[in-house]
Amino acid sequence: LLFVYLGFLVLTLALTVTDLEDFRIVDRLNLPGSLILAVALAVVALVAGDGADLVRGLLGAVAYFAGTTVMFVIGGGRGFGAGDVKLAPVLGLYAAFISWGTLGWAVFITAVVGGVVGAAILIFGRGGKDTELPYGPPMVIGAWTAIALALVGAIPLPA
Repeated sequence: LLFVYLGFLVLTLALTVTDLEDFRIVDRLNLPGSLILAVALAVVALVAGDGADLVRGLLGAVAYFAGTTVMFVIGGGRGFGAGDVKLAPVLGLYAAFISWGTLGWAVFITAVVGGVVGAAILIFGRGGKDTELPYGPPMVIGAWTAIALALVGAIPLPA
């Protein structure tokens, strides 16, 4: 599992950099990278006998994708981009693979980080209500923070 999570780290770092630089999640990096990482996680999970964890991870990918799709549709593509929607499944897969609670914390931490960044920009006069911000980095920070905290037992997770 360490190998596939390191691959997930590399992909999410690269996507964070591109989103910060260009305000977009690059499909030619995200889509094949996410597919490769999903297959790698599936192979490792099945070999290790973690089929239940894999199913939960796949359902988490679907749930996070569905939630971000709803946000995208409600917002009409403003404030939450299509790239963020396409980033959500791999984040949901890897967070929910650990537990449903980890996915829940990832979404919560994402909202907090995104809100703090948005508020700071408004407070310090660096933008207004129509200022576009990349939301991929808060999503990645949320997922990785939840994963790290879950692995060290620092957040409550339902059984």
